[in-house]
Amino acid sequence: MNAKYLRLAASALLLGTMMVPAVADTDNPPDLHPDGRGDFVRGRHRAGTGHAVVQGNGINYHGGPVIEGTTHIYYIWYGDWTKDAGANAILTDFANNIGGSPYFNINTTYGDTNANVENSVLYVSSASDSGSFGASLTDNDIWAITTNAISSGKLPLDGNGVYFVLTAPGVNETSGFLTQYCGWHSYGTYGSTNVKVAFVGDPAGPSLGNCAAQTASSPNGDPSADAMASIIGHELEESVTDPLLNAWYDSSGNENADKCAWTFGATYQSNGAFANMLLGSRNYLIQQDWLNANGGLCVLSYASTPDFSVSVSPGSQTVAQGGTSGNYTLTATPSGGFTGTVTWSVTPPAGITASSVSASGTFTLTAAASLAAGSYAIPITGTSGSLVHATSATLVVTSNSSFSLAISPSSNTVKRPSSGTATATYTVTVTPSGSFNSSVSLTVSGGATGISPSLNPTTIPGGSGQSTLTVTVSPNSRRTTRTLTVTASGGGVNKSVKATITVQ
Repeated sequence: MNAKYLRLAASALLLGTMMVPAVADTDNPPDLHPDGRGDFVRGRHRAGTGHAVVQGNGINYHGGPVIEGTTHIYYIWYGDWTKDAGANAILTDFANNIGGSPYFNINTTYGDTNANVENSVLYVSSASDSGSFGASLTDNDIWAITTNAISSGKLPLDGNGVYFVLTAPGVNETSGFLTQYCGWHSYGTYGSTNVKVAFVGDPAGPSLGNCAAQTASSPNGDPSADAMASIIGHELEESVTDPLLNAWYDSSGNENADKCAWTFGATYQSNGAFANMLLGSRNYLIQQDWLNANGGLCVLSYASTPDFSVSVSPGSQTVAQGGTSGNYTLTATPSGGFTGTVTWSVTPPAGITASSVSASGTFTLTAAASLAAGSYAIPITGTSGSLVHATSATLVVTSNSSFSLAISPSSNTVKRPSSGTATATYTVTVTPSGSFNSSVSLTVSGGATGISPSLNPTTIPGGSGQSTLTVTVSPNSRRTTRTLTVTASGGGVNKSVKATITVQ
């Protein structure tokens, strides 16, 4: 997809991350570097440089990575989507059914030095943002909306993910939405992970025709949402074949989908409109993609030689030492007419035992009680004749060594003294579990003027014992109810417990 002239690197963004800019590619001076925004509005011609394409199928490889394995789609629904209530179902169905299709199979003709893109796409989940950055967004805002969804836990951090920020009608992307582009893709660095992000806006309104091939009708009865499906497909193709803007593009800076922008191939009638492919139970009109084979051309599908790709779900599970996971499910996705039988091999490291893979492709993992806590990769191989494909799952093993923390009573009442002091006491109990035997340090917070909590002792050796919490109330205290929080830390475990003190 085209993430055109990303001017985002100048600003430090959320959590210290920032967008990566499109810069001149000095290693490949004959070629114009892509900017991820090649999906121009309809009728706007893509610029050329006059350089001849020198690589075999009309598009060149520049050494960068592609997305390998299963590509994961995440949607962020931004703005007021009651203004286009049908879009959610249309676009979610599109994401759920594009993987494994003859259309997405076009992208398997692209690869890097490790592997080719797989015809495997999984729609994982979505998040909503009602409008935290208002109705006028910058490129940096798109990145911040994405990282906010990750940092808040609404969406996971996923290096194989493409995060689509989908904006509702009435939301503008000020760097050129509806005038220069209909969508774009780029990437940024979040911690040590390259996060692929894409913007696609709902073009409803007077400018609908700039980003929609059909404005009066559409295959699913929603011209705006159907237009977005076509742009999502465009940006997804470019995100998997040129995720870091340094892999596949031609001498004019056009990525694979750019080379076929606003061309649709053979069409048919559906719901009084034109369509060109059936995905799941819905018809769509989707822009063609560039085939990196047979000399290169715009196509709607590609049938490769019979093959399959492998995936595992969930990718990761967590168990305590000595515990057994839930089911992992293995899937072999056929392509090119593959009809063979796949034999699975799961080879975990020492200390982890895998059950036999069932006829439905499921297995479990059991961690030995003595296995050190940590994250373990579980190699998985699918074999059919001479075809062999590999993937891996993750088992996170946590220590069953811990402690519990309790306080009694949960509340106390003290009459404010006219002179001297009054006290209330609580008993804090630390109880170890498993093999826990570390010292536990105790602290207390929640005091106020004239209300002074203290603990004795403040350290529980071996993680087993009691401490007395004493609250001293002075005449200068106020009538109030305070929440006291006792925090315990030791052996890498942190716990807290609360009680109240009421001064009358």
